[in-house]
Amino acid sequence: MARGLSRLHSRNIVHRDVKTENMLLDGELNLKIADFGVARLEQQDPREMTGTTGTLGYMAPEVLNGKPYNRSCDVYSFGICLWEMYCCDMPYADLAFTDASSAIVHQDLRPKIPGCCPSAMARIMRRCWHADPTKRPDMAEVVRLLEALDTSKGGGMLPDDRKMPGCFCLFRRRHGP
Repeated sequence: MARGLSRLHSRNIVHRDVKTENMLLDGELNLKIADFGVARLEQQDPREMTGTTGTLGYMAPEVLNGKPYNRSCDVYSFGICLWEMYCCDMPYADLAFTDASSAIVHQDLRPKIPGCCPSAMARIMRRCWHADPTKRPDMAEVVRLLEALDTSKGGGMLPDDRKMPGCFCLFRRRHGP
């Protein structure tokens, strides 16, 4: 997903609806990014990109707030997706979307990262969903950070039964129960 978004961003395309539901897997677990219905070319002047576009729960604070935005809104959404894939849970499942949206903008609400999540993975998530879009990494950097994660022998990516919820379910499904 990170590589695909990095490729889109290198062509100045902002997806604007990054969420796990728009990521399709084939039988070989190759990911395809789908639903470009609200995607658009990034504008040189961020003030030309405004409007609440995307899916609540994945939308960056600046989008929720109706402020100008750029490709970093996709980075924010990717961070939420990364959390969702690691935890195998929906973000803000216990909150109404309107409550979550308000708390994301006004109280810096983000999903709770399980204690078993490797610190390097947690840092990537937190950087991606930083409230200040200028402090988020670009997707090319996210790709590099993810590729640098140590996943040998699970590398802490697969929590044992004694730890908090979180399953990194794609890895488990591909490599055994």
